[in-house]
Amino acid sequence: MYLIFYDISETRIRTKVAKLLVKEGYERLQFSVFTAPYNPYRSNLWDKLHDLLKDTPNNKIYCLKIGKNNFYKMKIIGIFDFDLSYLTGEKRSLII
Repeated sequence: MYLIFYDISETRIRTKVAKLLVKEGYERLQFSVFTAPYNPYRSNLWDKLHDLLKDTPNNKIYCLKIGKNNFYKMKIIGIFDFDLSYLTGEKRSLII
């Protein structure tokens, strides 16, 4: 599992980053937090994100690899509208 989260001040770049993450199969957990079981380094996603930020040194993107077991142990306050099995890639389709 990978969490990708960012601190980007420019709306144009922030929108491009979010759209790219969704296109690559990442699910948005919060406005600036995305998750997927896909390694962003193997798919060239990390390079694409780097290119989007290369001229803006104050913007940041973080990637954190976490084990599925730790992801399942996530503590939540409030309503969590996601299926953890779907987010971890154990389910191929999401039934709503």
